[in-house]
Amino acid sequence: MPATTVLRIAVDGTLTELDITGYPGQQAKILARSLLDAPEVITYIHHPKGCLAVIGGKNRARSLPNFHAGIALEDLSTEFHDVMGAVVFTGYRHYGDLTELPDDAAAHIRGICPRSTN
Repeated sequence: MPATTVLRIAVDGTLTELDITGYPGQQAKILARSLLDAPEVITYIHHPKGCLAVIGGKNRARSLPNFHAGIALEDLSTEFHDVMGAVVFTGYRHYGDLTELPDDAAAHIRGICPRSTN
């Protein structure tokens, strides 16, 4: 099975690539560990190359604002969202599987974030 890479943006703008290869249950565990919380979809974005999902922690309201993720989300969706805490940007299939981000969306997000852990 090929690697499926998605992007996590921390509150300080640090970008981390996550490999979420596997089944939906495994994907949820990887996201929960990355977010230190139960994952919850913040919004879906309709993109020319497929649907995107933006996922945050269920208790993200207790976190600091995520300026970089907010900019990325507004740029990709043209809607403003008050993003709190770390978030993950991923591709999404209508039956629930998470997929890799389209290259242009990933490149745009990488351009917004000042540093990367990979």
